[in-house]
Amino acid sequence: MQFTAEQARVIDSQAANVVVNAFAGTGKTTTLRGYALARPRSRILYLAFNKAMAQEAAGSFPENVDCRTMHSLAYTAIGYRYRHKLGTLRPHDLLRHYSDVSLLVADVLVKTLENFMYSASPAVTEENVPESLPMSDRLRIAGAAQQVWRDMIDESKPLPLTHDAYLKLYQLSMPVLSRRYDIILLDEAQDTNPVTADVVFRQSCGKVLVGDRHQSIYGFRGNVNVMDMLPGAEVHYLTRSMRFGSLVANAATTLLRYMKAEAHTIVGGGAMAARPDRIDEARPYAIISRTNAGVFNQAVGLLGQRRVHFVGGLHNSLFGKLRDIYGLWSDQGELVQDAFYREFGNFDALATYGRETSDKEILSLVSVVNQYRAALPELMNKVAGQACANAAEAQVLLLTAHRSKGLQFDQVLLDDDYQELVDKRGRRTAVDEAEFEQEVNLLYVAMTRAKRAIQFNRQYLAFIEAIDKGTLRPLAQ
Repeated sequence: MQFTAEQARVIDSQAANVVVNAFAGTGKTTTLRGYALARPRSRILYLAFNKAMAQEAAGSFPENVDCRTMHSLAYTAIGYRYRHKLGTLRPHDLLRHYSDVSLLVADVLVKTLENFMYSASPAVTEENVPESLPMSDRLRIAGAAQQVWRDMIDESKPLPLTHDAYLKLYQLSMPVLSRRYDIILLDEAQDTNPVTADVVFRQSCGKVLVGDRHQSIYGFRGNVNVMDMLPGAEVHYLTRSMRFGSLVANAATTLLRYMKAEAHTIVGGGAMAARPDRIDEARPYAIISRTNAGVFNQAVGLLGQRRVHFVGGLHNSLFGKLRDIYGLWSDQGELVQDAFYREFGNFDALATYGRETSDKEILSLVSVVNQYRAALPELMNKVAGQACANAAEAQVLLLTAHRSKGLQFDQVLLDDDYQELVDKRGRRTAVDEAEFEQEVNLLYVAMTRAKRAIQFNRQYLAFIEAIDKGTLRPLAQ
């Protein structure tokens, strides 16, 4: 295998703890494979972000590497005991189990438990309760959440136990992985939740953390960038992308420099089209949207023009949920299949719940129903009828930026439904800093999926125009 100089330095490293900052398309998995091949006598655990990544790695890594997810380790040790009650914990589960809980309190309790399960905390405390509540309420909610947690982990109680719950139990059991492994390779370290990081960091064996902090897009799940949390680690950078050429490399570098104060330059090593800034609609291309609403709107706009394929399938594009919410809007309760939506009784109650809880998924779906109203069922049928089950038969692939992570396409068109990067004066948009960073990361992920050509969206072009006019300057490094 031919490695770049940057990759070779990682592979040859003798440090006990290594951190590899790998930008998009720079061959992080290839580097990790090379690292493992160079250590045939070491017992290595490769921790993947999800099951699909673990399975793919198992087919290419050497035999001395055990490719797993942290959830699979936790299930083998603890989770199997709860297989009879595994499921999703929703506010309405608490309403059925506890007679004295309101819907909004139930929602806060679920969020509190999610925060606890994502965290490294040994017990549920007020620190896990949403900070928007007064301290007196946070203390009461924490006490109630402790009782809910006890009922969740009771094998005899009907309250569902989530997959994140048995992972939390695994972390609390303080497993010693260093008895079985000499080295742990943690992939996608920029999107690791604290509970996973705590398990890894407690081990006395060697550790290699690999990721791209700019591809951190799961902050809403409690995930954090742990790349800077490994003390005394030897730090490396992979900056040469083999996926795309200079156009995408320069665009991504500019975005990160002006919006996130990134000092490193991404180098394009791939071959791009003669006109890399425009897609050729005569050839297959992918449209990457910010939201599921954007995906559906694109599908509607392409009716009768292009054969489309929904990456991940129609079910994962939330058609079932759209039908449920349409049933609420049209007062046709018999259309609502999901018990979660049935509990609301009407469309306005669901929309209010979405606003009060800042549930972006619900708000996105509500906006689609509001936009198309009575025409929605027919449009969904037409879209479904035009969709290809096989991606190879489609002219256009439709997906969200979240789903695009880890994928790549010859041609990418960026939808116009992303966060505005600059305001009308050409200044950086003034919104919540953490939320804005996630939105910048989503755009970075989407644009770096392109191999041969990319068509930028309105948000990115406005950003470039602000730079050209001198109203926007790079963030201080």
